[in-house]
Amino acid sequence: MVDNGSVDRTIEYASQFNVNILSILNVKVGDVRNHGASHASGKFLVFLDSDCVVDPDWLNVAYDRLSQDNNLVLGGRYLMRDNPSWLEKYWVLNNSRHQVYLTTLVGGCIFICKEIFDRLNGFNGKLHSGEDSDLTERLRAAGYRVEIFPKLSVVHLGYPSKIIPFIKRQLWHSADYITNFRKSIYDKVFILTLLFIAAFVGFFVGVAMNNQVFMGVALIVFLCMPAILSYKRLSRSKTTYKTLKDIFAYIWLTCFTW
Repeated sequence: MVDNGSVDRTIEYASQFNVNILSILNVKVGDVRNHGASHASGKFLVFLDSDCVVDPDWLNVAYDRLSQDNNLVLGGRYLMRDNPSWLEKYWVLNNSRHQVYLTTLVGGCIFICKEIFDRLNGFNGKLHSGEDSDLTERLRAAGYRVEIFPKLSVVHLGYPSKIIPFIKRQLWHSADYITNFRKSIYDKVFILTLLFIAAFVGFFVGVAMNNQVFMGVALIVFLCMPAILSYKRLSRSKTTYKTLKDIFAYIWLTCFTW
């Protein structure tokens, strides 16, 4: 277990079990994971976050598949708790244990041969977040097969249930868009975000100029960006909302937390 400066009773609880407790401070999440991997001695590495709950046969299912293919890297997806908040419901979308729409690994649920992990130099320790997506890209570029297997999905208890913590989480996730600007300009979501911000600023410029046409165009662009992103996420997750209330709630959440 790798402790990254926790201020709760994590160490106290973990000390009750037969587990090697490591500590590393003032590094990003990729290096936290790398630190744990560097102390592992087994053939396979399994990455699991402290706010994730697994099924009893989780390890056995993964081992059976990994042992059949030396070039396979496995991952699951994050599921909501049994009684999710409205915020989780409209953000996580698909909560199926059988249907997979993700194409990249999530950091809290990864199974990989240690030799492969070491060969690719592990996670990128410079990234604030997205170290899992970055590893996925490098694995596939190197010829390894990455599979998101629904039976390995974990219940993620770390989803924020209130707006302010959710916004902070989104800001943390988006930090690397600025630090890796050259790469970000090719990202569709980043382009939509820039248009969203430009339309927001443009609307008030139109107000200051008393230009109704400028205001109208800016407002249309401002409203279209969340709608486009919402459609993209809803289509990819294969989520079907049956009421207008659900659709408007989701678009509002996308717009408010962008």
